[in-house]
Amino acid sequence: MISQKKQQLTELLKIHFGYESFLPGQEKAIDNILAGQDTVVVLPTGGGKSMIYQLPALVLDGITIVISPLIALMKDQVDSLERVGIPSTFINSSISPDETGRRLEAMRNGVFKILYIAPERFYNQAFMAELKNIKVSLFAIDEAHCISQWGHDFRPSYMRLKDAVKFVGSPTIVALTATATPEVRDDIIKQLNIPNADTVITGFARPNLQFAVVPTASGKKLENILNLFTTGSDMGAGIIYVGTRSKADELVEALTDNSVKAVVYHAGMDASSRDWVQEQFMKGEAQVVVATNAFGLGINKKDLRFVIHHDLPGTVEAYYQEAGRAGRDGLPSFCLLFYHQQDRYLREFFIKGDNPNPEMILEIYDFLVRRAEFEVDAKASILITYAEIGQSLSESVPEMAIGTALKILEKEGYLSRPNEKTVNSYLKANQDWATIAASIGKRAKSQLEIVEGLGVKYKEELARGWEFNPEEVAIVLHVKKDSLLRAVKKLAEKDLVEYRPPYRGTEIKILKVVPPEDLNLDFKALKEKAGRAYEKLNEMENYVYHLGCRQSYILKYFGDSTSKPCGKCDSCLKLQKSKSSGKGNYLHKTYLD
Repeated sequence: MISQKKQQLTELLKIHFGYESFLPGQEKAIDNILAGQDTVVVLPTGGGKSMIYQLPALVLDGITIVISPLIALMKDQVDSLERVGIPSTFINSSISPDETGRRLEAMRNGVFKILYIAPERFYNQAFMAELKNIKVSLFAIDEAHCISQWGHDFRPSYMRLKDAVKFVGSPTIVALTATATPEVRDDIIKQLNIPNADTVITGFARPNLQFAVVPTASGKKLENILNLFTTGSDMGAGIIYVGTRSKADELVEALTDNSVKAVVYHAGMDASSRDWVQEQFMKGEAQVVVATNAFGLGINKKDLRFVIHHDLPGTVEAYYQEAGRAGRDGLPSFCLLFYHQQDRYLREFFIKGDNPNPEMILEIYDFLVRRAEFEVDAKASILITYAEIGQSLSESVPEMAIGTALKILEKEGYLSRPNEKTVNSYLKANQDWATIAASIGKRAKSQLEIVEGLGVKYKEELARGWEFNPEEVAIVLHVKKDSLLRAVKKLAEKDLVEYRPPYRGTEIKILKVVPPEDLNLDFKALKEKAGRAYEKLNEMENYVYHLGCRQSYILKYFGDSTSKPCGKCDSCLKLQKSKSSGKGNYLHKTYLD
């Protein structure tokens, strides 16, 4: 029976995807799935992880559930499968309860073979009840490193997956990731309770990528990056990663001022804004995305020619995953990391924010319980912002630390965060727009141009009230986002318009009510986690100062002790240059010669 299904899959591989054969690692992982063997799969970015569960889904009875951490990408993934004739769907907060019911009904009737959901969906009791009536044959966990506290993107909601697997009848599990050290791989197996799982690893090497580290004087990074785009060479499309949202805004403005089609992406933007930026990039309307690490997970743009890091990443895992988004089509691409010794301070700030002290965690829990009891009752949900929580604390702490404290309380079962509420900026004219424009003095030339531009492009929207994305509107009007917002705020100060800034709130449900001092939290483990974060930062900084091959350093970090020098990173080329007294062949040799 297995060999018959395998033959079917080989035929379906060509029919649906146009391939004659499997990529390394795919065939072994698929054989395991057909045999009912739980499997952890580690393939490099672009190595074809998705196909490992997509193809078996076509021949297995019942449905394949795919756990995906990014709701924003589910529709794109489903649309791609539908285009190649694989019946798929998704269920998330972007669709109505009625539509959710229709999709579940269709699954019961065998219409779909693949269902994409976020791990938070298992908080929904109505959804769980419906799953009882649906046969699940395969449980695929994408970005499986998110389940491990030792991974670089830990998410508490992934911790529920072990119980979710049992709930749906203990189907075969396949856990997939591109970045997992031996320690993280072991933790994935432990957290999913699959001690007999097989592990399929094809190596981490990306031979088409060219790595380089550029030591940079303080304040010169922006200048160096702009030089790349103004030297006349064709950079192609790519991503520039930065450490903070403010730096992302600053850099995208500088690129735009130099005629580079650039857009910004960070977690502070609402969902529709992020979707718009992603669409601009995928369609080629934007050449560059300047982003924090919120961008990139699941991005399937194969022709990225570069990934640049303006700031030092916190871990080798995060760096290699982000850099690995370049060159997924196999063509030569480069990965630059600009570095200044002060970069470490920013990462240490993030580590402290990701590892709050025990007293703060207890204080936050106490506040939330009292807030829930005051508003409704301790078992109901409350909607609150991190800023509101911060105002209640005895000392000032960054919002990042508050978010981490909530994650810890969620992981230990004291609360859940099933939903977030995000609202766009809102603008509504209090008078006729022509009258508003006429009230602005002629000396305020910049403000007048913006107000007149708004009237030309969005007159009807402004009259009835308008939710808008400042990033998108600024590009349409050919102005800077900050200039647009300053003009809007000045109108609001004069009561000419009604303006509301964007709002981001978190829904919190208290699951257990105990005295704060009775919270059962493993503070020793949390301390060890903080220590591990500093160790990982040290490894990342060691990469910067490493004199040998860049790619070999990374591969050895992931457990590949057999790697050989790549021959083309900055270190390898400098070695060749010193031996031959010649010049290295580097895509942007400006930074080497």
